[in-house]
Amino acid sequence: MSNRFEEIEHTADLALRVYGRDVKELFANAAQGMFALMAEPSEEPACEREVSLETTDYESLLVDWLNELIYLHEVEGETYSQFAIETLSPRKLQAHVTGGPTKSKTRAIKAATFHELAIKETANGLVATIVFDV
Repeated sequence: MSNRFEEIEHTADLALRVYGRDVKELFANAAQGMFALMAEPSEEPACEREVSLETTDYESLLVDWLNELIYLHEVEGETYSQFAIETLSPRKLQAHVTGGPTKSKTRAIKAATFHELAIKETANGLVATIVFDV
């Protein structure tokens, strides 16, 4: 799949349409797209983080995943560029993320939201629209 994500028009906030051949790729592409909106990637990969989350379904897990990455970005001052989803089920995610110090922020994202969120199957895989509160 050549198209991983694209920014789409939204009246008040930021929004992405994200694609993936499977759920793991969709989650990784969502994180990649979100950081593309937020900051320039670090040129010196210097940090690795483990992320482990549990919730009730894929949509909730996607929002929690992105919000955990926003939290780490803000608290640790890091921008992530590589996302290895190790375990992913409707209720659980375990991932390894790699990045470095934030070079410069381009836009501030407060949170991923449930607004208009749905993960849908298509002939080419999965697609999700994610709206971010800015």
